[in-house]
Amino acid sequence: MLNPGHSVYQIITDRFFEGDPGIRPSAELFSSDQSNLRKYLGGDWEGIIRKIKDGYITEMGFKAILISQPVENVHSCMGDEEGTTSYHGYWPRDFLKANAYFGSLDKFKELVDVAHEKGLKVIIDFTPNHTSPALELNPGYMENGALYRRGQFIASYSGDMERVFLHNGGTDFLDAEDSLYRNLYDLAGLDQMNPQVDAILREGIGFWLEYGVDGVRIDAAKHIPPGWLKSFSGCIHAYKPAFVFGEWFLHAHESPSDNAALANDSGISLLHFMFSHTLRSIFHGGGGFEQFIDMLSGSANSYEHLYDQLIFLDNHDMTRFTVHENPSLTDLALSLLLTSIGIPLVYYGTEQYMCGGDDPNNRAMMSAFNRETSAYRILSQLNRLRERNFAIAYGGIKVLYMTNRVLVFERSYKRDVALIMLNVEESTHEIPEMVTSLPKGEYSSLLEQVFAGNDICINSGGRLSYKVLAPQSAYVYAYESEQEEPVAVHYYPKAGVPGNEIIIHGRHLGDRGSLFVGGQCANVISWKADEIVARIPYLSAGSHKIMGTTGQESEFLLPGRLTVWTAPLVTVRFVVTNAFTDYASQIYVSGNVYELGEWEIDRARGPFYNHIVYRYPSWYCDISLPADCTVEFILFKKNKSGSVDREKGLPHKFTTPREGVSEITVEWQS
Repeated sequence: MLNPGHSVYQIITDRFFEGDPGIRPSAELFSSDQSNLRKYLGGDWEGIIRKIKDGYITEMGFKAILISQPVENVHSCMGDEEGTTSYHGYWPRDFLKANAYFGSLDKFKELVDVAHEKGLKVIIDFTPNHTSPALELNPGYMENGALYRRGQFIASYSGDMERVFLHNGGTDFLDAEDSLYRNLYDLAGLDQMNPQVDAILREGIGFWLEYGVDGVRIDAAKHIPPGWLKSFSGCIHAYKPAFVFGEWFLHAHESPSDNAALANDSGISLLHFMFSHTLRSIFHGGGGFEQFIDMLSGSANSYEHLYDQLIFLDNHDMTRFTVHENPSLTDLALSLLLTSIGIPLVYYGTEQYMCGGDDPNNRAMMSAFNRETSAYRILSQLNRLRERNFAIAYGGIKVLYMTNRVLVFERSYKRDVALIMLNVEESTHEIPEMVTSLPKGEYSSLLEQVFAGNDICINSGGRLSYKVLAPQSAYVYAYESEQEEPVAVHYYPKAGVPGNEIIIHGRHLGDRGSLFVGGQCANVISWKADEIVARIPYLSAGSHKIMGTTGQESEFLLPGRLTVWTAPLVTVRFVVTNAFTDYASQIYVSGNVYELGEWEIDRARGPFYNHIVYRYPSWYCDISLPADCTVEFILFKKNKSGSVDREKGLPHKFTTPREGVSEITVEWQS
């Protein structure tokens, strides 16, 4: 399973490599000379297969690929001047059919099988937020957001009698409620709280997991109710421990608090946009390395599972990182990306120094497959370092020297050490004497093929006398301990229910042993020196430590805690009527189950909303709860000062559904 020792290569399927010209779309949808970047350009699954087989991706050291959403998309064009198509895969019409312009289902299965044979995991994009563009008053616009199930028509945006879609207008991004319950731009927003929609999305993701998919990127996670996303993640992990991460887009000025709250509560990893914005500021905006350290500190305080967040330089929704004027800055940025905390995600073509502004210029056809670029070599060296050196994958960061444009830091875990030096200045820079954690000896930089002047000598006590850094250079020195001490460093998923699979990553764990979650013995499925697969034992809901004993009686303890839910999750919409408050107060709910905080006010769920789906004095909130469970709850008002006003009377009581979604409406008890 994906872990912080791995990195991911992101591919827009249509823009990577064409392997089968016979499946090109019609002339209306296709740009034969690749000049119209709003059209399909020909990339397909066969093309990815060929580039996996010839080693282009694996020789860079990547352990996973992220590809475009594989489901059937709309077959029509927008009415704009370019005739925009769904080449990107984000305008689905049927989650249970393949995009024929990428290939057949058999070809997709071949892609997954070939990737696995070469040691690559396959992550797919998935869009539970919406279907395709639609205009409520113009049913003839494109395909009117139509949704199908295995070719059978379900609903379209106009005339949506079963309320499959949201009909609350488009979001202005004013606040959380506005972003969650209104359409994203002109896309037909799906109502995940509609039982039919919930069922189709769950069935859809299960369909692709059955084809061997190893992970899921949830598009537009910021615009999907967290209470439903949490249940959806649980649905995925009921199939298998596939790695799940979401796109919660953040601008440079935004606070990541709500973003981190979703990650911490659900166990869903997220794209770390603050990391990207910080590196863009340092390398292209005149910022200094103190911004990087401040960002890391803030991130460590925000994310409970910082090492599982996806770090990146750019993606298909941002201008490309590389600029024509100074492509060598990409080499420096990649050196920092690949030695930082988190799981690196690299956008296709970065290794070829592809440039490009806003969409669609940041999504051009892959320019070349040159394996001799400096960026390609940096990726190859540092990806392999991440995999073998636990300091890079799991160690902390200690700053040894820093100026505005120079950074020297080390990563260490147990006896593994990595020393990283970066100079962004256009002149040489002499760093002073410093003490490192490297053992005594001579070291050459892993990036010696790219940056000259790389050898250092570490004296006794880890002392480095001095070093002159060349202009715009990066150096990485590493030491891997030969001591065979059993360690377990990572587990996934971060949350689940009894019976779900959990994967433990480590080294020197032997070939047998015992694993315990919350003191209860787990059923071990397989035990290898670097990986243990087991099932979460039946124990009370809560946050539990994971520990184990190898066959040689060596004990190990995993960092962090596994969240165990009461039962498989469903999503319930809580609605309370006649709840009058002052302007500064909000509504929350607490109850008898772990998922509602077990009556603890500080762990209550909320806040409730009151402007869109229901209007004040009615309030609503979508919350993940254990299925088929008797739930008791109370509602309370809380103002900005933290003062609490509970409703009167006995707790409300109801039974959650066995599956799917439901709604419970109560009146505020005065």
